[in-house]
Amino acid sequence: MKTAFKIILAAVVILTVQTAGHATSTDTMICTGGIISIGDTAGEVLSKCGQPATSTTREEKRYGSGSTYGHGRAYTTVAIDDWIFNFGPNQFQYQLVLENGRVARIESLDYGY
Repeated sequence: MKTAFKIILAAVVILTVQTAGHATSTDTMICTGGIISIGDTAGEVLSKCGQPATSTTREEKRYGSGSTYGHGRAYTTVAIDDWIFNFGPNQFQYQLVLENGRVARIESLDYGY
């Protein structure tokens, strides 16, 4: 029984390490036109980096504390854009997540193509 547990634990650790290597969260991204940071606007990103290789848009409802007409919970709709920038096979790709037009997260991905 202990051997089976050790094998399963080892498999989970290996999968976790492999998955973590594919996307790394970072605070900045360097483009030919300048540096992008958390909080920058979509316009700043486009002017410094150009158009993303791929982009998707969705809306997400988020609940928070606060009172809305006595109901106790308020929700807001957040516009989320996922942009992926591909800088070629010798550089990493980056995924930017923008919330309501501002960079909320930057992730470094695998090498580009």
